[in-house]
Amino acid sequence: MNLRQCLRIGLVLFLIFPFLFLLTQFGFSGWPDMGELVWAFKNSFLQAFFSSVFSLIMGFWVALGLLTLHSARGRKIRWGLEILCLLPNFMPPIFILLSTLNVIDPFPMGIPGIVIVHTLMNFGLVAVLLASTIENKLGGMIELAYVEGAGRWQFLLRGLFPMLKKDFWLLGLFIFVICFGSFAVPLIVGGGRGTTVEVLIYEKIRLSSNWGDAVLLAFLQSVFIFALSFVASRGKGMHSTRTANLSLLKTPSGIFVIAGLSLLYLFGYVQGFLSGLSQISTFYELQSALIWNFIGSLTLGMSVGILSYAGLLLIAYCWPKAWFERFLNGYVAPSTSLACFCLLILGPNEGFYPFIKIPVALTLLSLNSLFRMGWDSELHALQNQMTVAYSMGASKAQIFKEILFPQLSGRAGLLAGIASIWAAGDFAVSRILAHRDLSIAMMTETLMSGYRLNQAIVLSSLIIVAGLICFALCVGGSRVLGRKFAP
Repeated sequence: MNLRQCLRIGLVLFLIFPFLFLLTQFGFSGWPDMGELVWAFKNSFLQAFFSSVFSLIMGFWVALGLLTLHSARGRKIRWGLEILCLLPNFMPPIFILLSTLNVIDPFPMGIPGIVIVHTLMNFGLVAVLLASTIENKLGGMIELAYVEGAGRWQFLLRGLFPMLKKDFWLLGLFIFVICFGSFAVPLIVGGGRGTTVEVLIYEKIRLSSNWGDAVLLAFLQSVFIFALSFVASRGKGMHSTRTANLSLLKTPSGIFVIAGLSLLYLFGYVQGFLSGLSQISTFYELQSALIWNFIGSLTLGMSVGILSYAGLLLIAYCWPKAWFERFLNGYVAPSTSLACFCLLILGPNEGFYPFIKIPVALTLLSLNSLFRMGWDSELHALQNQMTVAYSMGASKAQIFKEILFPQLSGRAGLLAGIASIWAAGDFAVSRILAHRDLSIAMMTETLMSGYRLNQAIVLSSLIIVAGLICFALCVGGSRVLGRKFAP
């Protein structure tokens, strides 16, 4: 067995380690309480279903607004609006939670609250994907229908919806899978009536130490999500060869939706920030903790960034292999609660150990998401260069060093930077694996739990600073390394 084969197997074992470890530690003692299981599964299904439906509805509306901006000048504005659309999905959930809780008062805890937050987080992503799909697949047909004098509603009902029904189905399924396995949002706004399967796993271990039921619940949830993920990952879009006239679908109100919601986020955050500044004196006694926890946020962010960067390049080094690619495309990250509690019982948890366990857990949970954010496409794009190099007698190590690494380092650094921002704003994983507040995000969540939202918003501004520092270091460092090893 050569080095590449060992690394492939090692990476696969790392990704499925929580399942293997817990199955050897805890056996199934029988089925959990069926009433409790059905109740939690129903909550997970309902919040994921309505989140995906409302995300699709709002996302389609905004997508039509984005398609309005198809001129040369409009595309620059569209690029900025797409960034606004994607920010809620790529920023740590704590920012959307803080803004939403501050604006909507009283906030409906339970399934309605989870649906609201998930919709606000995901509709922008849906809008960008739908706008691209409509433009690429139907651009020429939309232009032809416009020239022939077809009405907009006539084209939507008889053309767009029938032709893109599979795309709507797959995109809705994709959002459903994301929301079904969500942990941070239900943990904060779920309340007693919105307990999902993920939160139930957390409670089984944290409150009753019932590891057997927790492992079984996590296994059932993972099988369900895996089946849906396999379906949602099927199908590829077509690409247009020219820019088409999309005036038939012009819907300026979609632009106002994203602009209005962005202003709502900003208003909720700024209003809470200004109100929290009036209580700044309460932070004086926390100065020492603030400094150390800010350093803790930087440490966690950079650790996850470095591990994610290394993991992505490790995948590139082990590429190509058919079974390895199929595994990564079909793999579903284990339950957040289960993966964290697996690391919790593995070794001590005091002192510096949480700064090892938390980055490992976050990397384990986010690596596959980073892979699906275009890393597989980057690898496929270099397939021809690798084939030519093989045919000319280049070794695998030489191909990685002289072809893959220089071209992939920058992209890996960008994805690692995104992971570092997630890590800097994480509170759910850290809350399980840390015995005290180790980061600004954990301090912010503590204030949120005590209903001190304005102070939490002020404190969360430090998360932005820490995340941007980590992102800049990951992106800058990866580019330097890529240039240094370029042939």
